[in-house]
Amino acid sequence: MGNPGKTAPRLILDLLNYDPRRREKSGRNVLADVEPRFKKGFLSPTALPNDCQHSLARKDARTRAPAAHELPHNEAEQTDKGNPLHHFRLIQSPTIEKDKVSNKYEPRKETYTFLCSGQKCPALLDIGISGPRLPKSLLGLINDKKILGARGRRELDKDPIRYEGQQPSTPANAYWYLRSYLSDAKGATDPAQLKKIAKRNKKYKVTFDDECDELFEHLGFVSVKELSQNPDEGMNGFWQLPIITDDNRYFIDDVIFELDTILGQLPQADQMAVAMNFIARPVPATKDIERSLGCADYPTKFREIDLSTEEHPWFRNLGAVDNFTDELIIWAYDRQCECDPRNKPYYLDCLEGIAQGRQSSDLELKFTMAVSVGEYGLAKLEDAYKYFGLTPGTKEGDDHVMGLYKSRIAAAPKQKNDAMAALLIIAKHRNSEKIEALATDNTMTYEEALELLGVTDDSPSDSIEAASVVLALDMDKARVAEALRAIAQRRGNDFGLRKAASAMGSGLGIDEAYNRLQIGPASRNAPDETIFTYYQSLSGGAPSGSRDSYSQALETIALDRGSNFLLAKLSDPNAEVPTSAAEPVGLGNIGNTCYLNSLLQYLYTIKPIRDMVADFQDYRMDITPESLKVKRVGGRLVDKDEIVRAQRFVDELRNLFESLKTAPGRFVTPNKELAELTLVSQEKKEEFLLQRRKSMSSPAVPPNIASVVEGPVFGPQLPPPTTTQLSSKTVDEDLEMIDWSVDTVETRDDSSEVTLVDPETCAAKRENDVNYENKSAFHGVEGSKPDVVMVNGSDEPSSIPAPEKPPPIPPRNKPDLSISTDGHKNIIDGETADLLSFGAQQDVTEVMGNVINRLQCAIKPTGFEEDMEQIDIIRDTFFGTNTRYIQRSDGEPPRVEAWPYIIAYPGRHDDIRDLYESIDVLYDEQLVDVAGSKTPSYISISKLPPILQFQVQRSDFDDILKTSCKNHIHMPFPETMYMDRYVDTADQDSEIMRRRRETWKWKAQLRDLEARHDALKNTRGDINIPDALLATRNFITSLQEEDIDGIDISPELSMALEDRISEVAAELEDISRQMDDLKTKLKNQFTDLREYEYKIHAVFIHRGEARGGHYWVYIYDSEHDIWREYNDEHVTEVKDRRRIFEKAGGADGTPYYMIYVRNHQLKKMVDVVCRDVPVPELPAEKPGAEMYVRMDVDVMTTYEDAEEEDSNVRHVEYAKPRPIRPKLSDVPQSLEGWQRDLQDDASPPSYKEGFDANGKPW
Repeated sequence: MGNPGKTAPRLILDLLNYDPRRREKSGRNVLADVEPRFKKGFLSPTALPNDCQHSLARKDARTRAPAAHELPHNEAEQTDKGNPLHHFRLIQSPTIEKDKVSNKYEPRKETYTFLCSGQKCPALLDIGISGPRLPKSLLGLINDKKILGARGRRELDKDPIRYEGQQPSTPANAYWYLRSYLSDAKGATDPAQLKKIAKRNKKYKVTFDDECDELFEHLGFVSVKELSQNPDEGMNGFWQLPIITDDNRYFIDDVIFELDTILGQLPQADQMAVAMNFIARPVPATKDIERSLGCADYPTKFREIDLSTEEHPWFRNLGAVDNFTDELIIWAYDRQCECDPRNKPYYLDCLEGIAQGRQSSDLELKFTMAVSVGEYGLAKLEDAYKYFGLTPGTKEGDDHVMGLYKSRIAAAPKQKNDAMAALLIIAKHRNSEKIEALATDNTMTYEEALELLGVTDDSPSDSIEAASVVLALDMDKARVAEALRAIAQRRGNDFGLRKAASAMGSGLGIDEAYNRLQIGPASRNAPDETIFTYYQSLSGGAPSGSRDSYSQALETIALDRGSNFLLAKLSDPNAEVPTSAAEPVGLGNIGNTCYLNSLLQYLYTIKPIRDMVADFQDYRMDITPESLKVKRVGGRLVDKDEIVRAQRFVDELRNLFESLKTAPGRFVTPNKELAELTLVSQEKKEEFLLQRRKSMSSPAVPPNIASVVEGPVFGPQLPPPTTTQLSSKTVDEDLEMIDWSVDTVETRDDSSEVTLVDPETCAAKRENDVNYENKSAFHGVEGSKPDVVMVNGSDEPSSIPAPEKPPPIPPRNKPDLSISTDGHKNIIDGETADLLSFGAQQDVTEVMGNVINRLQCAIKPTGFEEDMEQIDIIRDTFFGTNTRYIQRSDGEPPRVEAWPYIIAYPGRHDDIRDLYESIDVLYDEQLVDVAGSKTPSYISISKLPPILQFQVQRSDFDDILKTSCKNHIHMPFPETMYMDRYVDTADQDSEIMRRRRETWKWKAQLRDLEARHDALKNTRGDINIPDALLATRNFITSLQEEDIDGIDISPELSMALEDRISEVAAELEDISRQMDDLKTKLKNQFTDLREYEYKIHAVFIHRGEARGGHYWVYIYDSEHDIWREYNDEHVTEVKDRRRIFEKAGGADGTPYYMIYVRNHQLKKMVDVVCRDVPVPELPAEKPGAEMYVRMDVDVMTTYEDAEEEDSNVRHVEYAKPRPIRPKLSDVPQSLEGWQRDLQDDASPPSYKEGFDANGKPW
């Protein structure tokens, strides 16, 4: 939009009035140029006196005119029914050929292309204007009587005898002869039979002679010479008639049409003298044009247009004609305003002028309505600019205009309303959102708010709120709410006052607020930044009323969330919002590290880890030959290089933890060295460097990843299968263990952008195979020794072959540019990027293993296990132990195994298991092979750690596609876990063991019942047994009824089938009842055992598939009963806890790693929010300055006299945000009446007594 248009009737009139020959003299093009504005006292004519007013005629051979009964424009199917007429706009500059000689067959000299402005109308209009086919220079050879007479007499005088009785030709003769020649040429069916015109022909010689050769050549005649039959005459000249082709057919038709038109305009006597047989009379084309443009029968104010009277320019400015009805005038005004919004003020003047001229009440009403919604005319526009000393054509920018406004109202506050009205007109004229926002800003000042509510600057918030309630009974509530907001904003966004203002001003519910911003239920837990983006997308460019509505919704959401960020952005979208010291900060993604970020956030909440990292110097291991000899972590000795690298890791981790504690911003970005030290072990780094050297020396290596991978790349590829050899056999050679390894250094479940499963081992992970690992199956502890082969605990031996392995995937070559994840991208050096990509081929479990290993390697031991394994704070925090019992005849003692986490195996397909059932897979009794015989074995937990971690094994294998996949089955988990049932007891006949054995027996019975139930129901087949029996009975019955000869069916067969159907139904019903009974027993077997109680602390979520996805973590703040979502840079409160506990997986992500904390050690082990944002030191105040900063509750309050102490004024952005306030019952007595003391004392009690707003020491 940007240029005006013309209605179809206006365009037709302009076409008839347009004289291309006079365009330059008139100074404008009525077809293409914008109609000049009307100035009072000067009426510009549409055309000059000598301009030709055309009458267009139709060429039937080249016209497809619409029938009279065709539908008008607004009733046709493919047009815009909302517009009664076409409204055409010139869509490209006209093509006008001035000096160029055009092709006579394509003589168009001017081209205009118009498009209907209706949104649903496809009408495209092309107007081409060309000159006569017979140019004036050639037509002058035959249209002048004097020239023809002289030519004829000259020939007659040459040979009077030959031309005896012949008279000179007239123009009518010349036109007719030429038309006849062309008609003969057009009528010839065979070019070989074309007639020739002898140049000696008497008519030709008298009329044309050699002087008209140029005319004949222009028309396509060909001059030829032939030998005369009379030898004395020699060669005779002839004109060969033009051969009609597709190239010249329309040209010849046009020339004939022009000749007919000229002949038809001659006096009747001249026409009779020529004795013309037939000429085509031109048919006017105006009605056909009107029908083609859909305006043949539009309603008019007058029956006819009087072309002799000049219409007012206002009609032309609106693209209308003066016979339009009032309704069409209104429609034309609306179309012009929409197409050319910048000139709306002038169009409003046109509407007003026409309304006054016609004295039309309808037009006057339209004008009044436009003014009421803020439209304005040119006069008001000029006055608005003049108010600030400007003109509408000024080149000054928006900021300059806004500055003039601010200075004007500062100098003359009482003129604020007039200045706002003038500024709003300028804003609309410039289409400036910035100026409009300022012009519509009726924000009440702090001083005005205090005066309205009748309170003072030092009035407590609760007194102000009470005063507002009383005042709202007799005053506009919206005005009172605005005053509360102004005071709340000055006092650091006092939430109490903001909530009171919101409730009083709008009464908007939180659900309605989200709906108003078009935020669905699935997005209501999005970060504050996302919520603000929704608000901006809707409020930008919206009318002021709608914008206020969106602002109310955002304020309601901000107050419900307790979000300082949203409140600050609501007041100033460009505000820099510091993070509250009561809220944790996020971690920036540096590429493929959302799983690392989640893990670092989790570790920061574990107090023993955080304190150890902060006081690392007290825990750092001294590297001496003696200490290296006994340094054993993970079942192996640790060398010096690994210890140095581990200590570098802790140093970097300490820097990050310090940033998480003190950062004033909303997130910090981990150091890439920390990521490398975390993700890449020394062995992996050496492996990477070796591969890199090989790839650089090999000319066959493609230059980048795109050359070796087809299709999109979703993250790091699965590394090659590990070739690590198991340790040699111990003395227990009679016990053989086949270990489907889940190597902690290699791939496990999915990571942020990494392979979720190892295709070579995932199929063996299924619980149905029950080939579980000994030590590494649980926990990924290195150095485990193969012990036994675990087999299915069924009565019959089972041999389940491993599924066919998919082909191994070769390692990729990495690009030297960047690592990108979820839209985050950090440009880092090529080698570091490659190395991080190489290390990123692991998931949270593996990274957790790396971190634990680094921490243990970096610190000194506090003791040693029997096998000389190091004991330290890390092991005391995370590691538990299992005891494996095997009924062996040789009296081998139970085997004790340490682990940092327990693997949970969720169900597959439609089998839903909760967390208890998923870890029962490990701790239930199994049958193992011992010296070739099946021996019962089970595992108990001999030591439970304070921090109990569960890894959900979501690796799976697609038997059909033969590829790795992710198990998305929902695994319910409780907020409280009771581990009593798994705890080891010295007495094998204890109550707990008795109950466990009962559950094992019940589960075996349940498996048998489920197998029998599945066999009867045949759920995997095409038909189950009851349906098969029923179908068979029906078939037998039909055969019996048919009574087919030769087929004898026993009558007892149907009865037998009927009995069997009843038996199967009864058996299924009995099996279902028994299954329900057993499930109830299993569910209630351990409900009374609640000594070992653990509370949920964190849940890692993975969204994606086996080879790619995204990680985030939910962490529970038990001190404030808040769940938060840590998603890279964003940390947001989770209002709806069903997102965590009740989601069934899929697109919303699935739990992958869960952490529980021993209940009686909860406060000792976790502290979610640990923040201490330092306050910048105050600069010294210059002599004579005075400081008076008061921020009430939310910031430090300071009163100082400049005469007593030198200091500069301290701005509010340096104030320390208030932590979350405690419940009233938790506030120390020393804080009672603190608001009252604040008014009377020069220093707040929170400082005087050494407590903050939470009652904690500063």
